[in-house]
Amino acid sequence: MAHGKPMNTTRRLLALLTCIIIVFGLSFQARADNLADEAELQFKVGAEAYQKGDFTGALEHFLASNRLVPNRNVLFNIARTYEELKAAPDAYRYYVDALQGESRPDQQRRIEDALKRVAPQVAVLKVTTDPPGATVYLDRKDLGARGNTPANLGLSAGRHKVFVELAGYEAAERDSVDLQTGREQNVSFTL
Repeated sequence: MAHGKPMNTTRRLLALLTCIIIVFGLSFQARADNLADEAELQFKVGAEAYQKGDFTGALEHFLASNRLVPNRNVLFNIARTYEELKAAPDAYRYYVDALQGESRPDQQRRIEDALKRVAPQVAVLKVTTDPPGATVYLDRKDLGARGNTPANLGLSAGRHKVFVELAGYEAAERDSVDLQTGREQNVSFTL
C-alpha cells in the first residue's frame, strides 16, 4: 500500500503537468490566431479609411496592423499613406523597409518606382560600415535605432549626428553630417 500512494501522486502530478502544458499550448495558439485576426481587422479598417481619403486614420490602422503582425505589404501601404500625407521622409523609410526581402520582380519595380518618386523630396543618407551589420542611430541614441548597416535612410534636410555600434567593436560617430533635400550623402565607418 505504501508503494501505491507515491505512484498515484506521481501519476496525478504528471496528469496535472500534461493538462497545464496543453492549456498553455492552446492559449498560445489562440493568442497567435487572435493577433492575426486583429492585424487583419486593423488592415481592413485602414484600407477603408484610405479609400475614403482619411489618410491619418488609415495610417493609424496600418501601423497597428504591422505592429501586431509585421508584413511587407502593409509596409508598402504605410509608405503610400505617408506619401499621401506629404511626409516624404517617412514614406521613403517605409518603402525601403518594404523593398527588403521582396522577391517578386513586379513588386520590386513598384517599390523602386515609388522610391524614385519620393527621393527628390528627401535627403538620403546611406550609412555603411566595415564590417557590415552595425546598428545606426541618428542625433540621439535614446530615440532608438534607425536600422543596421548598410542603411539607406530618407530624412529631412539639416545637420545630423550619426552613431554606429557593433558588438565586439568600438563605437564610432560623426558629429556634423549635412543633408540636403534631393541629394544623397554617403557616410562610411571602419570599425
